[in-house]
Amino acid sequence: MTESNNNTTLIDGQEQWKIYPPYEVFYIEYIKTACLNAIESWEAINKIVSAEKLLKSNAIDIVDLAENIVNQAGIISKYFFPPRNEGQKNLIHKLRGEKLRNAFKIDDTHILKDRTFRDFIEHFDEKLDLFLNKSVAENIIPSKAIYWTSNDINEVTIVFKAYIIKEFKFILMNKEILLPTVVEEIYRVYNQCIEFINNGGRLK
Repeated sequence: MTESNNNTTLIDGQEQWKIYPPYEVFYIEYIKTACLNAIESWEAINKIVSAEKLLKSNAIDIVDLAENIVNQAGIISKYFFPPRNEGQKNLIHKLRGEKLRNAFKIDDTHILKDRTFRDFIEHFDEKLDLFLNKSVAENIIPSKAIYWTSNDINEVTIVFKAYIIKEFKFILMNKEILLPTVVEEIYRVYNQCIEFINNGGRLK
C-alpha cells in the first residue's frame, strides 16, 4: 500500500523518496538535453525556410530536422509519463513520473502525454510493417519530400515522410503532426530546466 505527497511516498509504512534529492539534477539535465536538441532542430528549420539560398540547397534537411523534433518529444514524454505497467517493479518509474510532472506543472491534458510521440520512437518498426503490409492503388513516395502546402500533395499520393513548410507540419506514413504547439511546450520545459539548474539542480 502506498500513500504519496509531492516528495515522498509510504511503502509498507516506510518512507521513500520519489526522486532522491541529490539525484534530481540528473533528470533535469537529461530532459534539458532532449529539449535543447529539439529546439536546435526547430531553429535550423526556421533558418532554412527564411533564406532563399538555404531553401534551395538544404530544403530536404528540413524533413530530418522535423523528425528529430518528434523523436525528442517522445524521449521527453517518457520521463513524465512512464509505462503504466503495474507492480512493485515499476513503482519507482511511476513515482519519478509523478515527481517530475508536479515539478514541471504537467497534467493529464498535456500535449506530451499524446502517445503519438511515445509510439513514434517505441513502435516505429511495427508501424512500418503495417504501413507496408497494405495493398494500395495510390502512388507511394518512399523518399523524403518537401511541400509548401498540403494542397500540393495529390489526393492519390501517399506520403511516407515529408514536411509542409507553410503549415509547420511533419508527415510520417500519412500521419500528420503539427509542430508549433509541441515546440512551444518544449521551450517552456527547457526554460524550467534552466531555472531548476540555477536553483542548485533541485526540483521545486
